[in-house]
Amino acid sequence: MSNSFIDRFLVEWSVNRDGATTRPLGSSFGDISELSASGLISDNPDHWSVELYLPVEPSRLREYLIQRNELSDSQQQVFTEAFGQVESILNRNSAAYHTEFSKWYSALDPDSDHRDPLAEDSTESEDSDTSSPEDETLDAPPTHPHIAPTIELCERMLVEAGYRRLQQSDIEACVGVASQWGVPLHVDFTLFDQLVVYSRGDIVGTRFRRRLRTMYQREPVEVPVYQRMVVLFKLHDDDVSEEQLASDCLHLRMFKNIPKLDVDMLLPGTQVRISKVDRVKIIVPSLGGLLMSLRKLAHFIFLFAAITLYSSMMLAGLIFASIGYIVRSVVSYFQTKNRYLLNLAKNLYYQKLDTNAGVGYRLIQQARQQSEAEVTLALYGILSSDTPLSSRKLRRHCERMIREAVSVEVDFQVERSLKILSQAGLVEQVDGENWRMKTRGC
Repeated sequence: MSNSFIDRFLVEWSVNRDGATTRPLGSSFGDISELSASGLISDNPDHWSVELYLPVEPSRLREYLIQRNELSDSQQQVFTEAFGQVESILNRNSAAYHTEFSKWYSALDPDSDHRDPLAEDSTESEDSDTSSPEDETLDAPPTHPHIAPTIELCERMLVEAGYRRLQQSDIEACVGVASQWGVPLHVDFTLFDQLVVYSRGDIVGTRFRRRLRTMYQREPVEVPVYQRMVVLFKLHDDDVSEEQLASDCLHLRMFKNIPKLDVDMLLPGTQVRISKVDRVKIIVPSLGGLLMSLRKLAHFIFLFAAITLYSSMMLAGLIFASIGYIVRSVVSYFQTKNRYLLNLAKNLYYQKLDTNAGVGYRLIQQARQQSEAEVTLALYGILSSDTPLSSRKLRRHCERMIREAVSVEVDFQVERSLKILSQAGLVEQVDGENWRMKTRGC
């Protein structure tokens, strides 16, 4: 069996929703470069809304800007050399984020393998306490003092990385609803002491389905997808699910390519909702067999006086058959529920990018890349202009360049980039409004 045949088999196996793979498939699908449990994502997907982040890698952005040939030789030299000064500031900011995150999250990390000697001392003092039970209060334990600073820090990094916060109403709109490839769930929001959800990359993905009206031919379907999602949560009490999540920790999750209607899949403590179609598949066959057994059972009851030993055995068989149909319905229900749970676990397995501390360090990297891309674009915008630019004009100029580069509408955060350029001593403000390169830099 050749390797090419194996590749085609694996591709078809995944597209038909019989399996999943995450390897690149650009050579097999033209501009389609990714196939996973979340579907097909193009190299250049369409975006539903204006983005808060620049969807381009900083080094590639610099190469593209230089190739625009809008700078003189001296300006290109300034543009290239300026990144030595900018990089030191970005590295300092990232190091500060790293130190601060490590400081706050170390006591909240559920994956930590360290032991706290102060906590053990407090436990021993509580064991030696002789106060009466009547003096004890039934109030919940106080929230860990690191919770609020850690969430605030993570939200700062998320905003800097170009994420947009989802409100609880947005999540509730997805509860009980699922895309054709998702799992309908019920979410109990009272389980959460803290729940923060952010998304980035509001794009259009592609999935395939087969329907009777199309004679089961494979047809593509556009699906609104979040390219990246980050979930931060703390529970009121220890979760009773299989994960056994601790309530005294802050849990972080990062996912990729999540359909908008399936956002509730990312939350713990969810319960599977069996669809109406599956309920009919479970109930109707078992109910039909049960009714036939009851009909025969009633017939034998009317002839009870003439029942022989053989007839008694037949009657017992019918009774056991009725019980069997009931057991079959219960078993079928649990099998269907397990199938839903397996589909949910498979989706999350292929779509989860990181957890807990790994999410924080990945956010630091994303925030740095976003800042570098913003500074690159703003610096080029100021250099390529013959006159000083106001913040508004610079913002519009940068948004136009990104639109020309990658065909994506963005909301450029010009204030952040001007702040870093000012700290690096590369730009200055004139007339209290407009920005230009410092004279010594030109």
